[in-house]
Amino acid sequence: MNHKIVILSDIHGNATALEAVIADAKTQGASEYWLMGDIFLPGPGANDLVSLLKDLPITASVRGNWDDCVLEALDGQYGLEDSQEVQLLRMTQYLMERMDLETIVWLRSLPMLEKKEVDGLRFSLSHNLPDKNYGGDLLVDNDTEKFDQLLDEETDVAVYGHVHKQLLRYGSQGQQIINPGSIGMPYFNWEALKNHRAQYAVIEVEDGELVNILFRKVSYDYEAELELAKSKDLPFIEMYEELRREDNYRGHNLELLASLIEKHGYIEDVKNYFDFLQSEK
Repeated sequence: MNHKIVILSDIHGNATALEAVIADAKTQGASEYWLMGDIFLPGPGANDLVSLLKDLPITASVRGNWDDCVLEALDGQYGLEDSQEVQLLRMTQYLMERMDLETIVWLRSLPMLEKKEVDGLRFSLSHNLPDKNYGGDLLVDNDTEKFDQLLDEETDVAVYGHVHKQLLRYGSQGQQIINPGSIGMPYFNWEALKNHRAQYAVIEVEDGELVNILFRKVSYDYEAELELAKSKDLPFIEMYEELRREDNYRGHNLELLASLIEKHGYIEDVKNYFDFLQSEK
């Protein structure tokens, strides 16, 4: 029997890119989809993005670190002293103004690790490590021993996301490791390879054998995505503009975050929301 499976990861609120990927994926004859986490933010996609996902035959999903950031903000774990926490509070506030609560219930239900078996071939799915969906353990230039953390005796193929780069390599015992890349935020170190295309992967299993691994890069109207974000008053729009046009996101630049928070008065925006979240604890 032949199975074609589309692997989607790191959408990051970019519904325009997701729509283009889905259109391309439908030409590949896939029977099911796997979702590898980091669905929302820093892009504006909310209910519109969820609607696109609901139309797909998704048979496996795992929770990413940005998904956890949304949940942590809602659970009152962030304060107003740290610039990154203010950013996540403001963006979570923005997201919740445009998304149904049932989606949050669904996010909370997602596991860190999911195991799948396709005609006897055993897959392990995680956003990053099986028990840790954040950090730099699986950067593409790391040693093989780091990637062995994805693998056990019951795994033939490990699939992960998080690092926003397409990858195909092996563990030290010969198991396959796949990263489909990022739909919404591809990263590049080599300037000549930079492009604005959304990334995903298709795997094909036939009679228990992994016969094809296809990496796809799909063009989409990134300027239209940026204009959509502006029309929807996306917070930290300057950072999103740099991301869309330069493929660079400076989310860890505390000086930049602090200046934008002051420029737009995001502390004032967040205060009432922060008080509301604290009252709900």
